[in-house]
Amino acid sequence: MNDTKTWPKFYIWKNSRLFIGTDHISFRKHTLGWSQLVICLHGKIKLKLVEGEGIATRSCMIKAGTVVNEQQFNISNAVIAIYYINPISQEYLILQNQMISASQGVSYKHPNEIHLAQILRHIMLATTSPNRAYQLFKGALIQPHLRQAVVKKFDPRIISTLQNIRKTFNDNIPMSDYAADVHLSESRLNKLFKKQIGIPITKYRLQFRLSIGITLLAAGYTVTVAAYEAGFSSSAHFSTCFSDMVGVQPSTDFLKLPNLNVFISDDVLKAVLPSETCNLS
Repeated sequence: MNDTKTWPKFYIWKNSRLFIGTDHISFRKHTLGWSQLVICLHGKIKLKLVEGEGIATRSCMIKAGTVVNEQQFNISNAVIAIYYINPISQEYLILQNQMISASQGVSYKHPNEIHLAQILRHIMLATTSPNRAYQLFKGALIQPHLRQAVVKKFDPRIISTLQNIRKTFNDNIPMSDYAADVHLSESRLNKLFKKQIGIPITKYRLQFRLSIGITLLAAGYTVTVAAYEAGFSSSAHFSTCFSDMVGVQPSTDFLKLPNLNVFISDDVLKAVLPSETCNLS
């Protein structure tokens, strides 16, 4: 049996997630629900530029709402780490200004990609707690002189709406209620939300529910329990949304032990653990 330190790791933090050491997974064309930073631990990513020319890179960043497929984003010969970026942090905006644009929604060449890959390999091979992994990764993600930079101020009404969605993710609250809470019309909230976050408000709530479902799957819960607790109407609906936004089915082995070492921060566990009536099997 392989040493558990060499298995791929999945860190789940309050506002972001991190896969490390993920081998190639076949996926179909799908739309990203979260902005992602992809770093190669070994090998390179093959990207197709807007002109059709192909390049090889050790890192790339893809914006939420971008449609990807294996023809334009190929990781078949690489071992990668994937960081899912908090949508209301400054991280995406800071890195976007430092990286090279490949096509709409896609940038490449992180300014610190070699050191970042070294940190990720260390986290993968060491016995690293969620808090320590978070500190190490964040320390290498953004250059020190830019960590306090504010590229764009988010509208407080959008921040309030995001917080409201996170509190009520498993309730079917009408979008008009979210709009009324911040004294906007539904259409105005929709336009402002997409402009600020990059995806429609309905898709954001869907991807947040999906992130809760992924956390529960990673913790060992069944697809049925994960779907119910995350607010989906059925496991079939959860599976369809999972496939649409991740590119694979939720039953895929990469979310199951022993193929993946899962580390979930305590604050996340307290927030999303199902009621005692839900079983792991």
